[in-house]
Amino acid sequence: MLPRVDPTRAMLLAAGLWLALVAPPVRAWLESSMALHMLAQLPLLAAIGYGIGRAWMLSRADSTAGRVLAGAQSFNAGGVTGIVAASFVMVLWMLPRLLDLARLDGVVDAVKFVSVPLAGLAVALSWPRLPLIARAVVHLEVIATLFRFGWGYLAADQRLCLAYLADDQQRAGELLLWLGALYALAITWRPMFGTAPGFIRPDPPRATGART
Repeated sequence: MLPRVDPTRAMLLAAGLWLALVAPPVRAWLESSMALHMLAQLPLLAAIGYGIGRAWMLSRADSTAGRVLAGAQSFNAGGVTGIVAASFVMVLWMLPRLLDLARLDGVVDAVKFVSVPLAGLAVALSWPRLPLIARAVVHLEVIATLFRFGWGYLAADQRLCLAYLADDQQRAGELLLWLGALYALAITWRPMFGTAPGFIRPDPPRATGART
């Protein structure tokens, strides 16, 4: 079940975060490092779209937003279309060539600031529709992608991104491997142990009787 949030407030927060990320000082800082570019800016942009999608799904069915949502979801049977499109977009922006272009070409960077939030939006609209087995496949593919890119960046003998130094590339590779390991732990912990690490299940409320 989706949490009860104010759609208008969620949209405003998402728009504010997007504008903050677009601001030249913030954009230049996040794109100055390969690790920040890939593991901070891209996830934040995707989170913006995801938040918008979650808010959009709370729209009333008889409203304009609800009717547009129903039309969009008619092309997203089982959530497969949205997940495949989002996966393609996110993997594309992890490629060295596009990271370079996003750093050096303003037009390519603008495309990134639109396409990555749209990928997050697609995930928000598609994930609740996916069967459990398809969700497991997506989790495995995310883990494999993080390990694949992490190992590739870490093991490369030369710079893959001309806009970033070799040390930065190595650091990004290490962080991708760590992120893949943590993601795998988070996904497998609950089926194996029942609760997430650090989560304390609250005690059930006690019934109170009338005093005599």
